[in-house]
Amino acid sequence: MRRVTVLLLLLLAGLAACNRAPDVRIQVTMKKYVIEPAEIRVKRGQRVELTVSTLDVQHGFYVPDLGIREPVQKGHPAVIVFDAKRAGQYPVQCSIICGPGHDDMHAKIIVE
Repeated sequence: MRRVTVLLLLLLAGLAACNRAPDVRIQVTMKKYVIEPAEIRVKRGQRVELTVSTLDVQHGFYVPDLGIREPVQKGHPAVIVFDAKRAGQYPVQCSIICGPGHDDMHAKIIVE
C-alpha cells in the first residue's frame, strides 16, 4: 500500500511539473526570409513559451537539438513550450521550403 501511495505522489508531482506556467513568453515572427528575433535568449531552468507566427507563407520552426519541429501557418500561430534544461546555443531553421531565400532563414536559441 505504501508503495502505491509513493507512486501516486510521484505521478502527481510529474503532472504538476508538466502543467506549470511558462516563466517567459516570447513572440517569434517568420517571413520571407528571416526569423525575428534572430537571437532568442532564455535562462537555464526556465519554462519557455514561444508563439510563432508567419506574415506570409507556411514555414516550419525547427530546432533539432531541442526536439522541436512545428509547422507555422498564416493566421494560426504555433505555440511551442519547452524547458531550457541545458545551457548552449541551439540553431533554428525553417523546415518547410518557402522560396529562393529559404536556406537563409536562421536564428538561434541561446540558453544562458
